[in-house]
Amino acid sequence: MENQEKIYQFWLHNLPGVGEQKIGRLLKAFGSERAVYEADEAQLGKIIDEGMARAIKLFSLKWDLQKEYEGLKEKRIEFITCKDKEYPSSLRKIKKPPYAIYCIGSLPPEKAPAVAVIGARECSEYGRRVAEAFGCRLAGRGISIISGMARGIDGIAQQAAIDGGGKTFAVLGCGVDICYPVSNRPLYEKIIDTGGGILSVFPPGSEPRKQNFPERNRIVAGLSDVLLVVEARQKSGTWITVDMALEQGKNVYAVPGRLTDRLSDGCNLLIRQGAGIALSPEDLMQELFVLINRKEIELEGNEQDSSCQEKDCTGERIADREEGVLKYLDFTPRSADELLSDMRRDGHQAELPWLLSELIDLCMEGKAGQVAGSYVRTCTKRSDVI
Repeated sequence: MENQEKIYQFWLHNLPGVGEQKIGRLLKAFGSERAVYEADEAQLGKIIDEGMARAIKLFSLKWDLQKEYEGLKEKRIEFITCKDKEYPSSLRKIKKPPYAIYCIGSLPPEKAPAVAVIGARECSEYGRRVAEAFGCRLAGRGISIISGMARGIDGIAQQAAIDGGGKTFAVLGCGVDICYPVSNRPLYEKIIDTGGGILSVFPPGSEPRKQNFPERNRIVAGLSDVLLVVEARQKSGTWITVDMALEQGKNVYAVPGRLTDRLSDGCNLLIRQGAGIALSPEDLMQELFVLINRKEIELEGNEQDSSCQEKDCTGERIADREEGVLKYLDFTPRSADELLSDMRRDGHQAELPWLLSELIDLCMEGKAGQVAGSYVRTCTKRSDVI
C-alpha cells in the first residue's frame, strides 16, 4: 500500500513545470496524489491553466508509474515526502517546507545538533585551515556538518568532518544522482560511505541550474541549528544563505579576518551587524550544548575529561599535540619554517601543512598567537614567562 502511494507521489513531484505551489493547490483540490493522477484534463484545467493540464496528461502517458519508481530504488535513492515520519523535523519548522526530499545514504540524525559551514569557493589558505579545524572538531564531537559540497570552504569543511570521524550531509542544487561539482566526486562517495548523506529537493536527473541554488541554500539553513560563515566577500552568494538562516530564526556566526583581506570583508561586516564571533569551535559548542538538552542527547565524549582525552583529526591526543608543538614556540615570533626545521632536527616526522593546521588550532585556543606571519606562545599564566 505504501509503495502504491509512493509511485503517485513520485509522479506528482516529477511533473514538468509543476512546482511546490501548484502541488499544494492540486492536493488541496483533489485530496491525494492518486486522485490528481486520475483526474481528467477538464478537472485539472479548473485548478491550473488548460495548457498545464494538457501537458500533465501528455506527460502521464509516457510515465510508467511502477517502472519509474523501481528505477529510483535501483539507484539507492530514498524518496521522502512531508507525509512520511522520516521527513526531517527541522524542515517542517521552516516557512513553506519542501513537498519532498531525495536522499542517497542517510538523513541527518534527528536528535543530533547540526552546524552549516559555508564560505568562499576561492578561499585563502587561512580560510582552508579554519574550515578544516571547525569541521573536524565539531564533527568529532557528534555534531552534523551541513553544507552544499561546493568547491572551497563547503567541501573543505565536509572533508574535515569525515577526517574527524564524524558525519556530514551535502545538499545539492541538482539531482542526488549527479555529482556537482565533478571535482568533488571523491568527497561525494566518502560522504555516503561514512554514514552521511547526499540530499536534494530536485528530482533525480535534474541538472545544476543557477535558479536551483537559492532553494538549495534554504534547505542547508533549514537543516542546521547554527550557521557558520568562514570566509566571504562583501557581495557573494553566501549572503543568500545567511538571510535565509536569519529568516528561519537561526543564529549566525562568522570567523573574523584581517581588515585588508577582501575574503574576510563579508565575515567582518556580519560581525559588525551582530553575528556571533567564532574564535574557536568551542564558541559554537556552548550554544549547541543548549540544543543538545532540547534534543535529549549528549555529545559524544561530553562526559569524558576533554582536557587530556579528547582527540583531534589526526587521532593524536590534544595534550600530546600541545607538548609536541608548544614547546617549540617562544615569546619571540618564529616562522612556521623555523619551527618545522627545529622539529625535524629533533626527529619529528612533521610536514608543513600539518604544522600550520596545529598552529591555527593553538591560536584559536588562545595558546598561541600570530604576529606578522610568525607565531608566538601566548602568556596564559604568570609562570609562563619564566
